[in-house]
Amino acid sequence: MIRINDSEQLKGYIDTYKLQDYLETNLFSIAELFFFEKNEHLIHTGEISNYFYFLVEGTVMVYSHTSEEQNLCINYSYQSTLIGEASSLWGMLPKSSVKTLTPCVCVSVNLAKYRDTLQNDVVFLKQICKILSSRLNSGITLASSLSGSVESRLAAFILEHEQDNVFAFQLTTCADILNVSYRHLLRTMATFRNEKLIKKQKSYYIITNHHRLQEIAELFETSFS
Repeated sequence: MIRINDSEQLKGYIDTYKLQDYLETNLFSIAELFFFEKNEHLIHTGEISNYFYFLVEGTVMVYSHTSEEQNLCINYSYQSTLIGEASSLWGMLPKSSVKTLTPCVCVSVNLAKYRDTLQNDVVFLKQICKILSSRLNSGITLASSLSGSVESRLAAFILEHEQDNVFAFQLTTCADILNVSYRHLLRTMATFRNEKLIKKQKSYYIITNHHRLQEIAELFETSFS
C-alpha cells in the first residue's frame, strides 16, 4: 500500500461519501489515505489488521480458503464500505481475507493509535451495529454465493451490474466472485449468447433479452428466499 499525502483529497473523500456521519470523532483529524494495487491484501486471515478502512475507490473481495487451498469468495464490496469492523476493530483474528480486485483507495484509521477512540465513540458503535445487522440479513453470504446454478447466479450478477443494458464487468473478476472457473463462466456466457440473451461487443455485452435473464435470475433469488 502507498500513503497518499494529500489532505484536500482526503477531505474530499470524507465529504463525498459522508463518512463523518459514521462517527462523532473528527474523522479528518485521525484518518490517513492509502492506495492499494490490484490483488493487494487489506486483511489476511489470522492476522489482526493495523488499520480500519473506509473503501472509497475500487472493489474488494472477502474470501476464505477451502480444504483444497482455493479461494472461495464470500462477499465483495464497493465504494464507502467499511472494512475491519467485525474483527480488526476489536483486536480479534479475522476468519477471512480481504484483497483488492481493482486498484483501490481507502480512508484509513490507525488502530494502534485510535482503537480506543473508535470503541468509545457511541455514534460509531451504533453505525457498526446497524451495518453488522444488515449484513447478517443480506443475501450476499457464503451460502448464497454457492447456491443455485451458475446460470442463475450469473444472470443475477449481470442484471446487478448492467448499465443501460450494457454489461462491462471484467469476466475474470466475475468468475472469482461467483466461485466458478473462468472456463465455466465463458461457457455460460456463450450459452446466453446462443440463446440470444446477450450480444458480444469488443469489450462488453449488450443485454438483448432482459425479461428472460430476469426469469433465470429469479431461480437464484428463490433458492435462498
